[in-house]
Amino acid sequence: MTRPVRISLGLVFFGVLALGASSCGGSYIIKSGFHQAELLSKREPVEAVLAGGTLSAGEEQRLRLFAEVKAFGATLGLRSTHNYGTYARTWDRRIWNLAACPELSFSAKTWWFPIVGTVPYLGFFTDEDMNTWRVRLQREGLEVSVREVGAYSTLGWFRDPILPAMLRWDEPRIAETVSHELAHATLWIPGSVDFNESFASVVGEAAGDAFLVHKYGAESAEVQAARDGNHDWIVFQGLLAALYEELDAVYRDSTASDAEKRERKAALYASLDERVLASTLRQKPRWLQLVRTSTWNNPRLSQFHTYNSGEGDFARVLAECNGDIGCFIEQIRSITAGRRDPFTALHEAVARP
Repeated sequence: MTRPVRISLGLVFFGVLALGASSCGGSYIIKSGFHQAELLSKREPVEAVLAGGTLSAGEEQRLRLFAEVKAFGATLGLRSTHNYGTYARTWDRRIWNLAACPELSFSAKTWWFPIVGTVPYLGFFTDEDMNTWRVRLQREGLEVSVREVGAYSTLGWFRDPILPAMLRWDEPRIAETVSHELAHATLWIPGSVDFNESFASVVGEAAGDAFLVHKYGAESAEVQAARDGNHDWIVFQGLLAALYEELDAVYRDSTASDAEKRERKAALYASLDERVLASTLRQKPRWLQLVRTSTWNNPRLSQFHTYNSGEGDFARVLAECNGDIGCFIEQIRSITAGRRDPFTALHEAVARP
């Protein structure tokens, strides 16, 4: 399973859901709404696209796969939605995700929208709009991370289409990403993006694996290949988590000057190459290429943290459910109901004897 760009997947574009005033300003909302409508106008029923004969055999197979994963997800307790029943065949825009942080902090710049609450990133449909915001935030002295969005979701408010780029994905990636987005539709806590993304990441990985086991068998070559790829992603997660903790300690060190913090920060980011080489990654050249061709800064690492927080606590709940994803979802729903901080609620729940 290919995972080098996993931390850029599953990013949800929230601006289009804003139905009133927001901390972003009216221009952003208007443009987002226009491009959202443009995207939705490109939708064609999957059945019609398949009947049209315009796709290759491989593309047709992957297009059918979305419905397979959705149907399987419903058997696990994931909410059945109308998403991915259409294909935006003529959509030719890229969708961008933008995040920002101070130079010496992981305190992400946030924006508030109705319905979904506070979120630590923005989505853009055009290079021009994205670059305008990137320059604006950089002039405020913030570090900025911009990455292309791999998956698109409006959390069930619209019938989200399959995008052309998604037909270039392999089967494990489709299974995990669709399951991730179904998890958002099943449980979403407004104003708790870190928790929502971490929860969906756990569900996506578990449900994606379960789908492949259901389809091919636990001992199949397909499942083994996916799990080999997952092994490397877990190892790389550990490298980034350690780097995040070390940098966070530097930023929080009240005895160090800003100059000292900058020096230590530069050294830690530069050490990522060595960490990869010293790791148990099975495909080190691939991960070295990712490290060396990517921009690593605070907003990028902050977003990684957003998608991978509280994993140990989530894993304990999943284990207590004997891997039953439906049980896991209901346990998380019960644990977090009415609680201001879902991570605290989760930690308290798993800490009880």
